[in-house]
Amino acid sequence: MRDYTFHWEIRSVIAQFEDAFNDIVIKRYNIDREPQDQLHVNFVFAPKQRVLSDLVNKNQHIKIPTVAIVPAGIRRNVNRVFNKIEGSYHTNSPVNSAWMHLLQPVPVDISINMSIISRFQQDVDQILTNFIPYCDPYVVVSWKWPDVIPWADFEIRSHVVWSENVAFQYPVDITNTVPYRVIADTGFTIEGWMFKNSPNPQGPIYVIDHSFTAVSEMEDFKVMQDYESIYNTEVFITSARPQLTQCTPYMLYTSAVRSFEVIGYMLDFVDTFYLSGTPNMFDTSTIGMPYISGYSISAGVTSVSSEGGFRYFDIFATVSSLSGMYPGFSGIQLSAGEWDVDSQNMITFTVSAINTGYFDIIAVNAAGYGKLTRDAIRSTTNPYPVGSVDYNNYVEPQHPSVSGVQVLSI
Repeated sequence: MRDYTFHWEIRSVIAQFEDAFNDIVIKRYNIDREPQDQLHVNFVFAPKQRVLSDLVNKNQHIKIPTVAIVPAGIRRNVNRVFNKIEGSYHTNSPVNSAWMHLLQPVPVDISINMSIISRFQQDVDQILTNFIPYCDPYVVVSWKWPDVIPWADFEIRSHVVWSENVAFQYPVDITNTVPYRVIADTGFTIEGWMFKNSPNPQGPIYVIDHSFTAVSEMEDFKVMQDYESIYNTEVFITSARPQLTQCTPYMLYTSAVRSFEVIGYMLDFVDTFYLSGTPNMFDTSTIGMPYISGYSISAGVTSVSSEGGFRYFDIFATVSSLSGMYPGFSGIQLSAGEWDVDSQNMITFTVSAINTGYFDIIAVNAAGYGKLTRDAIRSTTNPYPVGSVDYNNYVEPQHPSVSGVQVLSI
């Protein structure tokens, strides 16, 4: 409760309401119903009783006809709570990775009482026909999300719903000191919002853990938790890092330039591409021909050491949330012209002749990196009875890519 959360929400929507209705013009007609004059109707923010009091005041601050509005109340509208999510995330800038967490606002209905005060019934009729035809079914006002993102404006559209009834009041007890006045009372509901303060900008989400439990019908959350077990609950991890599941070919000879296809996920967000293998695989002195650009180093990446023709890359050394999961590695970086993203599931690259051995493939983006020898591992179910010899000796079948790409001599 100590968090100050004032965002001018109520005043903003009422001001929009005032702007929408404060432009009423009525006309004076002669006996032949021909317009002879026109006047702008007074529009005031005050209770009806205060307006009537000012009318009898000697100062005569208010002239009639007059339209008076005043808020009558606020209530939470449960029918406009369309989900239970905490809120949405939006990038704080088109160039950096900070994100703003816009918390879900509270839907509130603001009731507005409107009173029309005039000396003539014809004036009241004209004022009513000024807005009733447009409230079928509602009027829409537009305003901005109060937590303004520096580079973007979010529009909010609120319905203004008429109460669909007008109550007339005519003077009953007339005296020579009380002038004749007609009063028409009606009301509106503004479907507005009240906002929470957004927390400080956050980094992007790279990993989402979620699970799926098969049940016969929808239950409450506590009952559904009781169903969770290793037998009927699937656990999924959605990661934004590149994942390399296989490479074709996974075996070749040292003779010529070869093209490769790497299959996986999230490959359309790959920033840099590396090969890492046994010592001297990419050593140009032993190959006898220059590698296309095997020692290129992108801006911002430092070379810590050299070993066997490779350089050491510690890309996430300064990112505390990723450095532990993605340590540095030795390898060569392919230049932009040596690899291409064909789709979100395939990358193709070409290398010159290389020495014998095994090499791994590493694809990097802002969420981390994927390694062929790690991501190609497949988890399968042991088909044999628990405790049997076959069960204990079972070896999961794996794609040859788990060993990397093998290079053989001719």
